[in-house]
Amino acid sequence: MTHGLFKQGTAGPLSGTDPLTDLPYQTEADALTAQVTQEAYREYLARQEVQLPAQAPPPPPEKQPWHQRRAVPLITGHRLLVVLTMTAASLALFRLQLAFWPGGSSPRGIGPDMWNWGTLTWLGAVIPGAAGLAGMLIFRKPEGLNQVRPVPQLVSWRIVSRGMNIRMVTETIRRCQAEMAQTPLFPYIIEVITDTPTELAIKDDDVRHLVVPAGYETSNGSLFKARGLQYALENSPLPQDAWIVHLDEETQPTASGIQGIARMIMEEEESGQYRIGQGAILYHRAWRRHPFLTLADMVRTGDDFARFHLGHRVGITLFGLHGSFIVVKNRVEKATGFDFGPQGSITEDAFWALVSMEAGYRCRWVDGYLEEQSTESVMDFVKQRRRWYQGLAKVAIHAPVKLRWRLVIGTNTILWTLAPFAVLYTAAHFAYGSSVMAPVKLMADLSMASFLTLYVCGLRENLREHGITSPVQRAAWYALQVMLLPVFCTLEAAGVMLAIVHPVKGFHVVSKDGK
Repeated sequence: MTHGLFKQGTAGPLSGTDPLTDLPYQTEADALTAQVTQEAYREYLARQEVQLPAQAPPPPPEKQPWHQRRAVPLITGHRLLVVLTMTAASLALFRLQLAFWPGGSSPRGIGPDMWNWGTLTWLGAVIPGAAGLAGMLIFRKPEGLNQVRPVPQLVSWRIVSRGMNIRMVTETIRRCQAEMAQTPLFPYIIEVITDTPTELAIKDDDVRHLVVPAGYETSNGSLFKARGLQYALENSPLPQDAWIVHLDEETQPTASGIQGIARMIMEEEESGQYRIGQGAILYHRAWRRHPFLTLADMVRTGDDFARFHLGHRVGITLFGLHGSFIVVKNRVEKATGFDFGPQGSITEDAFWALVSMEAGYRCRWVDGYLEEQSTESVMDFVKQRRRWYQGLAKVAIHAPVKLRWRLVIGTNTILWTLAPFAVLYTAAHFAYGSSVMAPVKLMADLSMASFLTLYVCGLRENLREHGITSPVQRAAWYALQVMLLPVFCTLEAAGVMLAIVHPVKGFHVVSKDGK
């Protein structure tokens, strides 16, 4: 069976350079892969009446003087939502405190004084909250994605999986094929890398399956996903100047994500910067089956708009990097690789990001969305957060980069450590509360309001993409999101507490059967 974009045929004579980019091929396999995909892709676009440039795009036009550029509106729907949510949440928290502690007796004695100092645990969220608020305020929805034109560069949708959930991998492959047929903005190949020699049900010629041999070892003894990524880097015949979009086995593209990727590739090829891209991920796919845990993961989309967006706008992966929806040029990825040893195999994405930053590469934001699904059990939710916490702690301690590159992640992880103690103290403070210093109360309220805003902003975009348009239904989901916030905060803190009292050495794989 063959797929529409990649028909089998006889390739013509191979030249030493890519006719679309005028860059030399590294191997004969690179040349063959590129020529077959380019010819098939041009044939496909011709049938679809889409024009693809016959050569590399011309240099970008000169930038307009600042006073002639179209102004970005100061007030947008997203920013208005951020400001209104922050304001309403801060006022509501203040009124709740007055209701629970109307008098606010002042602590007297050593014991009460020491107890009152526990309110400082609430301040662990101030710096992350302020960074998140800054990111949310500078974020704006992408414009003009429907006007993005095709680019000639080959793109690999690279899926790394243990190979235990082939049904989910098959769904992701089919989704990639379907979305690319609807939005054919670049030639592509789907690369599936598995740890087990599982037979893929799909035999299409746009799918390449690499099985990591059982005896394969990296030079530094990397494990888990990092091992699979390194094997693909060493053994895939993907041309050096192709681009890679990293996916987890359940990460699936959307039309807006494909458009954003094409726009990024066009801009990076024009500028020659070849920055590492990252975009926002939505988690609404299992909404009907797992509504509670879907709402719990709205914070992840919100944080994409917040701290992760801030770091990628600055150009440095300040708070790390997701393992999926990474867009990177193949030769940029090969410059550092993923062989960081066991210490760098828990959150290999953040480890690789810091090493790449010190090597001189920079990052950028990618418009559009990709989709994943939330965890399917509360225990998986907690264990997933435990893995993130332990992995980021290892990044902060063991990443082979200078302190300045590890400082933000290290500070953020230390402050994250306070989360379970802040939750426990808050619960106890209801029973044994006293007046709180005004500056502490103000900063704690603003931090909590910022955290709530992450959920609200993430929910808004997931509702939109899921097609929930009824005002009544949307209002009900917003109300449920706010009411469940204390529960979600407790679950997030439980992951950190579990990492403190019961750390593990392995890599917990979240079950996402989609059932």
